[in-house]
Amino acid sequence: MNAGKFANNAGKRLENFVAEHLEQRGYRLVKRDRFDFEKVLKEPIFTKQYNVGKSIYGKKRLVDLILYHPVLHAKCLCVQCKWQSSSGSVEEKYPYEVESIAQGEYDTIIILDGGGYTLGARQWLVNQAGKNKLKHVFDQGEFSRFASKGGV
Repeated sequence: MNAGKFANNAGKRLENFVAEHLEQRGYRLVKRDRFDFEKVLKEPIFTKQYNVGKSIYGKKRLVDLILYHPVLHAKCLCVQCKWQSSSGSVEEKYPYEVESIAQGEYDTIIILDGGGYTLGARQWLVNQAGKNKLKHVFDQGEFSRFASKGGV
């Protein structure tokens, strides 16, 4: 398996990890083309690969997951999963991600894992949290604790 395919599969596993936590918290997975309609039911829901508008370059911007909770996240919350198991270009995309989040409509959390990012890049990303719509940057364990304490 080439490195790109491996990274994509690892990213999907991270998305599934988040989805399992959401389901444990009472969220229901819905088809992305039904997400906006299903929000009227006022029940916790989420979907994957959802179009949230345009990136800073004017391209279609998909988020890994978006969730709606009538009390906790009535305006929705996006979750971006960033897996990097070895040094590479993923961390060079962090500023692009942060700027796209800042100009977007939704509060967002990033789950960063894999251990392949540099400590400086991770710290830079963590330092961006709270400055705009980027609310938190977590690793898997931190996200698990956040979810179990009612953050989602």
